[in-house]
Amino acid sequence: MADYSNVIENIAAHEKITISQLATSLNKPATSLYDIQKGKVKRISARLADKICEVYPHYNKVWILTGSGPMLNDQQTPPLSPLSVSDNNDYRLVPQINIDSVGGLHSDNAITDEPQYVVKMVPFVGARDGDVCITESGESMSPTIPPGALLLLRNVPDWREYFGYGNIFVIVLRDGRRITKEVQRYSENPKEYVLCHSHNPNVQDEELPKSMILAVWKVVKVLIDKGY
Repeated sequence: MADYSNVIENIAAHEKITISQLATSLNKPATSLYDIQKGKVKRISARLADKICEVYPHYNKVWILTGSGPMLNDQQTPPLSPLSVSDNNDYRLVPQINIDSVGGLHSDNAITDEPQYVVKMVPFVGARDGDVCITESGESMSPTIPPGALLLLRNVPDWREYFGYGNIFVIVLRDGRRITKEVQRYSENPKEYVLCHSHNPNVQDEELPKSMILAVWKVVKVLIDKGY
């Protein structure tokens, strides 16, 4: 609960005057301030607060009315500053290619039979030379990668020697399709197959022959448009 008696006392003490002299400077009866100081009046009116701020503009009106917060205006917490923008060049512009990768192992890509070209450049923190980004289509990797998400991809040239099980990859198949899957070890025949795991609980995992794989790109980052 606010202590309004301290407000009056603190103003008088800060101005190095008596409460009676404070009342005179405000053109108020001294008894009105003494009543506040003694607790007979339980609050400071907005009219009195306005008068105090008019004569002594360095006092914080919120503090006068509530007894809380900084007493002086120059002690107030500064307003929130605009969002700062990093200028340390830790991002790189990555070309977005006009192709997509689909979550379903047996699904067709949304973009087919079109020449590949750069749609735009997209900034990604931690990107490297040679990285590209493409769009995800299909629901098989939701909610981790929903349709419409942008995938930052990095080529894995040595995937035949080391796949990096447990990571998410865009796999380019020999029939031209591109699929997005978490790749796991296929215990029954790990030399010839990998297990493609879907994050959508309604989609079953399936084994994929390595002979069907043309190229592998690791999903480094996922940029999701949440529609804010």
